Amino acid sequence: MDMMTIVGFMLGGAVMVWGTYSSGVAGNIFNSHGIVIVLGGTLAATIINTSYKRFVTGIRALGAIFSSPKMPPVDEAVRMLVGMAETAQKQGGIMALTSVDAGFANGFLKRAVGVAMVSAESRETRAILEEEIRLRRLDVSEDSNLYRTAGVLSPMFGLIGTLFGIIQTLSNISDPTAIGRSMAVAITSALFGIGFSNMFCVPVANKIRLRAMEETLVLQLILEGVIDIMSGKTPHLIDMHLRGYLTLDGGPAAKGK
Repeated sequence: MDMMTIVGFMLGGAVMVWGTYSSGVAGNIFNSHGIVIVLGGTLAATIINTSYKRFVTGIRALGAIFSSPKMPPVDEAVRMLVGMAETAQKQGGIMALTSVDAGFANGFLKRAVGVAMVSAESRETRAILEEEIRLRRLDVSEDSNLYRTAGVLSPMFGLIGTLFGIIQTLSNISDPTAIGRSMAVAITSALFGIGFSNMFCVPVANKIRLRAMEETLVLQLILEGVIDIMSGKTPHLIDMHLRGYLTLDGGPAAKGK
């Protein structure tokens, strides 16, 4: 499980609960008016903005951020490719790698080796695999945009709820006892909209984007490693080349190890 995501949501929830009760507004803040307008309106507008397929993949992407990344760590990918380079050096090149792990990096390593064997040309291999990486990144970016769109819309629906509350306040202007209740409804709608955006939509969108960046880093590393093996570079040289990716990943290379 991704503890950073879980701890972040728990901490955010705790802060909001503390703020609600410490300010003494717990009895007034929870009302169906703001919740229904913000959540219902945001959901409706988001559905209009997307397709059924993209909506379903977006829900799946939400569930995925709570689990550990499926992509291997950068250092593990480096070790795998260096080991493959040693095998290729001893057994006659890229064609010796037919038994590569089919599940590594969601099958991308097997795919990269297969393309290299068929094309037998590094430029063509790079073009095919870079296009595949780009399309994967584009697909995940659309999942991120689903929540980013919801994050933009929810404060707007909070404002709509506030306007409803203000209309109710003006209609009860002759009744001082009803004005306070009406204004509470108006303000809580804005609170729900802003809170939902900043505590859920924006963090989820950024987490999905971060996962996409981490995935792209590993896929690009695999691409470079396979190209190096095709070029006949020594395992030591490949190791030196690929360890530069540890710097981007915040691994040992970034700490001078």
